[in-house]
Amino acid sequence: MKNSDRIKKHFIEVNRLENEGDIIVQSAVAKLFKDSRDPLYVIKWKEIFEIVEAAVDCCEDVANIIEGIVVKQA
Repeated sequence: MKNSDRIKKHFIEVNRLENEGDIIVQSAVAKLFKDSRDPLYVIKWKEIFEIVEAAVDCCEDVANIIEGIVVKQA
């Protein structure tokens, strides 16, 4: 593929963003447990954070699959 090097930069950025997302979620969960006293509030928001993290992980998985296709076609 003609643009494979340019496309690879996007895969690297997706990976970087996924790593950043992991750090943000870990920080948010830690802050949640530190600052919140209401167990129901903690449970709800922890679940939301985990769903967001799973969605970001899925985006990285898709990028990895596409990257594999690009590498095979290059």
